[in-house]
Parts: sequence; structure tokens; C-alpha cells
Amino acid sequence: MRRVLPAACAALTLAACGGGSSAPSTPTQPTTPTATPLALTCPAPVALRTTTGQPVTLTYVTPQATGGTAPVSVSCTPASGSAVPVGSGSVSCTATDARAQTTSCSFGVTVAIAPTLSVERFLSLGDSFTFGTTSRVDRVIPGDTYTQKLEFLLRERYPDQPFTLTNAGVPGQFMDQIEDRYPAALRQSNAQVLILQGGANDLNTEGARSITDIVTRLERITRDAQGRRVSVILATLTPQRPGSTKGTTSPADIRTINARILDLCRRYQTGCADLYTAFGGEQSPLIGTDGLHPTPAGYDLIAETYFEVIRRLFERTAGVLPLS
Repeated sequence: MRRVLPAACAALTLAACGGGSSAPSTPTQPTTPTATPLALTCPAPVALRTTTGQPVTLTYVTPQATGGTAPVSVSCTPASGSAVPVGSGSVSCTATDARAQTTSCSFGVTVAIAPTLSVERFLSLGDSFTFGTTSRVDRVIPGDTYTQKLEFLLRERYPDQPFTLTNAGVPGQFMDQIEDRYPAALRQSNAQVLILQGGANDLNTEGARSITDIVTRLERITRDAQGRRVSVILATLTPQRPGSTKGTTSPADIRTINARILDLCRRYQTGCADLYTAFGGEQSPLIGTDGLHPTPAGYDLIAETYFEVIRRLFERTAGVLPLS
């Protein structure tokens, strides 16, 4: 006999109304997401400088790991904050996630000995050339005087060092006046290096007969400075343009006194800035319209000439050594 189900069960399953059994349903298992591969990205190489050759502190941002199964830990060797010596090497970093998966990266570290000078205090003693008198505008290196331009070059090359460069130039002065001012200027500047140039006004006034007196005074100042353990840089006179308003010294007299200044450089083993040769002779375009004073571009060249002498005499060797 067919069984009749209650009306209330008409819309339900037979099992739900007690009308028989059916196969149990299988529970749905949650899908396990696929983990993203563990990755680690290191920072860019680090370049450090030291002026003493001693180890410096290495600091960097810890690399960020991506992917993997949290939590993820990152460790680096050497650690940020470590002292590292002069040389080149690398930092190695490793990331480890909760499933013990690992990945690594590394970045370079270089510690260089920055170029420095063994001296920091300079005195420039002289006349209008030291003072900075110009005759037309044609500036390239920042600064109105060769001393300002020279200081710019020093700070550009040796940014880790402080410098003082005292300008003791007085326009129109003769060598006897420069010699008279020398002791006080040296004392007030406490200079380690004396840049000495003068004699053009003597030559333009008295001609060849002043040459011996100029050289004698340059020699006395040089000898005294060296006796005080002050290094000296002597400079030849720049060319003058014959027939101009202020360039009245004969080319032969300029060549004669410069030969004697170069001889002083050799005998006293001073630094020597051969400005005459650097300018290239009497028709140099770096001499201004008055025939005597350099253009600002000429002062650029004077600064560059002194700079190369200073670099050759006093620069400590810079470089990178292998890490021990």
C-alpha cells in the first residue's frame, strides 16, 4: 500500500519528514590559498667616506620581504650600525618565513679614504693681482678674486675639510710694502701655507733696475716663512701687453725676473706657480684691456694653477683598499 505523506512535508525531502533515508552529503572543504613565493629586495649599494682611514658607521634600511607565509623575519650581516673599515665588501641579508622557506639578497658597501690636504690655513700676500682687480667681466669659476675661486676649488675637491684662505692683497703696493706687511699678515692668519706674488708695480715704475730688489725681498720673505715652518708657493709674474695703458714693463724684463723667481723656487724647494707660462705670453687673451690685470677668466686660470700646485704638494693619497 502506498504511503501518503502529510501535506506539510510535500515541499520537503523524504528524509526530513521521516519518510525514509538518503545518502549523507559531503561537507565542502575550504580552499587553501596558494602562498606567494618569498622574495627579498636589497637596497642600492652604499658608498661611505672617511678622512682619517678609521672605520665608519654603516647604516641602512632593513630590506623588505614580500610573499611567503607570515611571520617573516629578516636578518643582515653586518648589521646596520656596525663599524666597517676602509675597503669594499657587501652586506648579506636572509628572509625566513613561518614554513622555514628562505631567500637572500646582498648589496655592496664601499668605504673610501676621501682626499684631504695636510694643511688647511692659507695666506695670499701680494698686490692688486691678489686683491682681485679686473678689467672686464668674463666669470666662470664662482668668485670675484682668485683667492675666492681657489677656495671654491678647494672646497669642491675636499668637501670634508674646513679651509681658511686669507686675502692680504693691497692694490698698488710695492715689494717693500708687501715685505713690511708680511709679519703681521702671517701672524693674524696663522697660515700653514704662504702664497706669495708681487713686483709688477716696482717693474712698471722703475724698470729693470728693480729686479734685484724684488727678488731679494721675495727671498727674505721665503726664508723667514720656511724658518717658521710655513710652506711657501712662489708665483711668476703674468704677462703684460706692450703699448697698453698699464702694461708698461718690457717683455724682456718680465722674462728676466720670472727666470729668477723660478730659480728661487728651485733653490728653496718651494711650490712654484708658473703663471707666465700658464697665460701663454704677452698676447694672452686672459690679460684685460688695461694690458696689466687679468680678466676674470684669467683669475680662473690663476686659481686653477695654484690649486694644482697645492694638490701636488699637500694632497694625501685617496683610495679604496680591500676589506680585511
